[in-house]
Amino acid sequence: MRLFAQRGFANTPVEEITEAADVAKGTFFNYFPTKESILEALAERQIGVIKASELEAAAASSVYPVLHRMIHRLADKPSSSQLLVRSLIGVALTNNTLSKFIGRVLELGRSHLAKIIERGQELGEIRTDAPALELARVLQQSMMGTHMVWSISSRSDLDDCLDKTFAVVWRGIAVKSPVPGSANGSQKGKER
Repeated sequence: MRLFAQRGFANTPVEEITEAADVAKGTFFNYFPTKESILEALAERQIGVIKASELEAAAASSVYPVLHRMIHRLADKPSSSQLLVRSLIGVALTNNTLSKFIGRVLELGRSHLAKIIERGQELGEIRTDAPALELARVLQQSMMGTHMVWSISSRSDLDDCLDKTFAVVWRGIAVKSPVPGSANGSQKGKER
């Protein structure tokens, strides 16, 4: 990921990846049939983060902190570089096979996210007049949009951008509008 963050996905040949990892090219291809397969491994990591959050939410008394931590955990690795995010978006949009794969991953992630939303609905924390899957889609699209806009903007703090977007989305999906943990509805501290 470091090389992709520095040069972009398309501008990083497999030879540089194997050299940086100090492995033979053949060894690389034993683990990853193509360079794009690295992105599939990243997608699996992201699904793991969402599944872990789903498990955490099942026992939580509030899904707000679970969702807040999750959006930051999802941003930890791939969002270390604006160039990397732009590059990943570009590859996802231009590579038909990868685009279909990412579509399936997004759908799977959304189904797990909907379980967290359902837990929030059970707790009386999240509105029930809209299906959990629809609210999960809104949250997913808002976070992805935030990443995309951040990746093409002048340098700014991604965590701050995510917090601001999440606060607005939360106000839209929550039964009560203030953001938990604040007197005026704006979040001051980061919960991770």
